[in-house]
Amino acid sequence: MNTLKRTVMFSLRCLAVCGAAFFGLTPLSASADQALTCAVTPGNIPITFTYHGAQLTITGQSASSDDLIVTISTEPEDVVLKYKEKVGGLVWMKKGDLDFKGVPAIYLLHSTAELTRILSDAERSQYQFGYDALRQKVLIEDSQGNPADGKWFDEYLKFKKKEMVYDIQEGTVIRQHGERGNTYQASVAWPYQAAPGTYTVKVFAVRDGRVVGQAADQFEVQRVGITEALSKMAFEHAALYGIMAVVIALLAGLVVGAIFKKGGGSH
Repeated sequence: MNTLKRTVMFSLRCLAVCGAAFFGLTPLSASADQALTCAVTPGNIPITFTYHGAQLTITGQSASSDDLIVTISTEPEDVVLKYKEKVGGLVWMKKGDLDFKGVPAIYLLHSTAELTRILSDAERSQYQFGYDALRQKVLIEDSQGNPADGKWFDEYLKFKKKEMVYDIQEGTVIRQHGERGNTYQASVAWPYQAAPGTYTVKVFAVRDGRVVGQAADQFEVQRVGITEALSKMAFEHAALYGIMAVVIALLAGLVVGAIFKKGGGSH
């Protein structure tokens, strides 16, 4: 009986050890293949009189071995811009219009590493990751419908970067590995020049040079309070808005004039 009892106890201990090992390994395996998630805060950005952009924090979970790309980009649209050239080598004058077909109004991108290192050329082109990939998709025409010089894309890019609505930052998505899983975080400076609307944040998981998954979340930028009221007035009651603008400008001029007059009389 004692021999039988020792045999049973030994078997139970073996089962307990095997069970502990099995269940101990299970979370690690799940963590390695963790589902990609995405959340952005704040979910709402109010435009007030003191509004000067915002700071977005994008967080989520991902597989431990994947690189990540975070984008905020609008749907491609057509934009017409006027261009200038020097006349006689001295004076800059407007020479005509350029039609940029298929350009996003906003193009912000952050990644865990350099795009050329983690993605193949074909994948960058397909998903329009990077300015070179974007250049391939954009068609530029002059006012007669003829293809324009490629240099104008560089000028367009400079213009958008100056407005801070185009920006690429590689190596800025931070990953952390812990007991609760594999998490990531990216801080994105949202430009005040961006128009009000609903925007989508997308996160792409990259493995072996290919995009293997993606997740998304949205946030909204909207006018509130008096800024919203003035905006509605400008569109719905343009004449009244124009009169108010003139009156405010006149009052401001009178106040400034009175201040300078008072200051000048004191000398």
